[in-house]
Amino acid sequence: MSAVGPLLSEYRKRNRLSQLELSLMADVSSRHISFIETGRTRPSRDMLLRLADVLNLPHKDSNLLLHSGGFAAAYTQLDIASEDMAPVRRALGMILDNHNPYPALVMDGNYNLLMANRSQQALLAQVLGEREALPTNNIMLALFREDLLRPLIANWQTVASHLLRRLRKQVLAYGKPEHNALYEQLLDMSPPSDWQQPEDSTDDGPMLTVDFLLGERQLSLFTTISQFGSALDIGMEELLIESYFPADEESAAFFTRLQN
Repeated sequence: MSAVGPLLSEYRKRNRLSQLELSLMADVSSRHISFIETGRTRPSRDMLLRLADVLNLPHKDSNLLLHSGGFAAAYTQLDIASEDMAPVRRALGMILDNHNPYPALVMDGNYNLLMANRSQQALLAQVLGEREALPTNNIMLALFREDLLRPLIANWQTVASHLLRRLRKQVLAYGKPEHNALYEQLLDMSPPSDWQQPEDSTDDGPMLTVDFLLGERQLSLFTTISQFGSALDIGMEELLIESYFPADEESAAFFTRLQN
């Protein structure tokens, strides 16, 4: 039996779809979906791309589905440092620069730091003190480590719980080994005891803030995460652009002074 059938079945079940539901979304017969999954029909490349699109598969999984059907990959996976990615790096640089005086950074899909604007670098310098750089490039690990960002976040329990729940959703939704490895690693780093239970209080406002402690000063920031919606490259699709915004006037004034 071709490997494409079981893989398609796995992706369909992961999306909680029946064969009939998938067939209606893809505008094919449910019998055809059944025949693909049981190996009685060899799907075309176009059919696999259509099913991948309907299932909203990440580019990496779309390539895997094509490969299992005996077809070449549809999406590239270029190194961010490659010459072909130079326009992307320039675009990212413009996004980061335009967000000054507030912090912004770019991470890969596994939360490894790739780029940071001047304000983010200045904030890290304030946080690190005499250390020249973070000993880990992974933002999640840095946030959970006792010798790094963990003691410098006043509301660490809330922030860490939120991030763990988000990562667990990614593990369940996409099944990426890298996400699962990071998730297991964070669970071994003394997470909040009740991290699985979301807080229902809105006393602190409409958004989750990260409250950094810099000596006697507390900076309150909230973040947004953006991605390239039209990317045709696996690495580019997974890039995360995290932008911080001040949650109060004192924090806004701090970053304005930091840039002067």
